[in-house]
Amino acid sequence: MARQWTIEPLDRKRHDRRSFDCGHDELNDWLANFAGQYEERDLARTYVATLPDDSSVVGYYSVCSRHVRFECLPVAEAKGLPRHQHVPVVLIGKLAVSKSVQGQGLGTILLFDALRLAEHVSQQIGARAVEVDAIDDAARQFYLKSGFVPLADDPHHLFMSMRFIRKMNLPPWSQG
Repeated sequence: MARQWTIEPLDRKRHDRRSFDCGHDELNDWLANFAGQYEERDLARTYVATLPDDSSVVGYYSVCSRHVRFECLPVAEAKGLPRHQHVPVVLIGKLAVSKSVQGQGLGTILLFDALRLAEHVSQQIGARAVEVDAIDDAARQFYLKSGFVPLADDPHHLFMSMRFIRKMNLPPWSQG
């Protein structure tokens, strides 16, 4: 039987964040203790995955705006751009899946939802790409397999152009 997850904006009062465990203390702690604060202060938006009729979070991602230094871009991506100091991007700051559902495709579903959101946002404010900082080698491999490429400054600092995302023909993003 296939799982049917709901992805929606974090609701601090409704979603159970304390029981979330993805196997990385840093990601667990951020969801439990900081995601709500980032929301309140307009620093990031967090989207959570839940099972039907259950408020427990089984996965999440957070996004915000950021920039990448021009010199970090892949050569092909930098070609033709004005030599500004910074290039606007959407950062997927966190992406995690509960150990209870790992290996069932939720990570990819969350990533594609974040990419669809980033593409939608890029039409409103302008963003050249999506950026991630992979937490470890396994996360790096996940992102590379999904089409991200390393930036010049760090092998765990990865990038996917909006042009590439648009070619993926993902369905349009819609909230909740």
